[in-house]
Amino acid sequence: MDNVNKIYEERKQNVESFVEDCNQHEHYQHLNPRPKHFSNWEEDRGIMQEYGTWIMAESNCPSLKLDIDFPHEEVLKEVTPQYHQFVKHRGQQHPGWSSMCIHGQGVQYTDPPKEYPDVEADFHWTELSDQCPETTKWFKTEFPFTSFDRLRFMLLEPGGFIQPHADFDERRLAAFNIAVSNPPEVDFAMEDAGCIPWEVGDVRAIDIGRKHAVINNSNEDRIHMIVHGKWNQNFKQLLCRSYDQLLESLAD
Repeated sequence: MDNVNKIYEERKQNVESFVEDCNQHEHYQHLNPRPKHFSNWEEDRGIMQEYGTWIMAESNCPSLKLDIDFPHEEVLKEVTPQYHQFVKHRGQQHPGWSSMCIHGQGVQYTDPPKEYPDVEADFHWTELSDQCPETTKWFKTEFPFTSFDRLRFMLLEPGGFIQPHADFDERRLAAFNIAVSNPPEVDFAMEDAGCIPWEVGDVRAIDIGRKHAVINNSNEDRIHMIVHGKWNQNFKQLLCRSYDQLLESLAD
């Protein structure tokens, strides 16, 4: 085995070991109990805001499926012809992982602005948005944000994996991830929380301050979208409704 293959296998084994350790836990095993006074959030906007903040910061929820419909089939049709625009994401530590921005500094500027000191730090709809009109329309009209920062397609190829990492020091639901495609043999593992029970079309808030890793053991591409931005006045209501639906499903 040459050195490149040896390094690849060592890194893959590290991810597989992490996934195995994570799977000692159910995904929602360690949710914190919901304070009782949040049960009447629909009757009081102040309580709704407080409940939404608690869900984000104190529920210990690893991921939360949002009660919103995403047109994944249309989006997949639009993004597939644009594969040539994907660029490698985060170096060789994460083989098979690439990205492109539909909103950001430019299609290929997929990392935070500090990584591109010579590029104007202006977030805007990129030329990819013209090539993906229905995707762009959905985000402009349906997603509960007033403005977007980086909005990216993320491709994980067959055999690809993302090393265990945490994106933030703070533990909270802080990013939004959408499954455009998600083969069954893909594991998105989270420390102390097993694997996210992804279904195609899911829109999830995710605690990326929790260490996590992804591996694609399928023969198909896995395409997700990652969304960052500022939410609108309807966001907290969506969050509370979605969390109540989660609690009801766990009680069944």
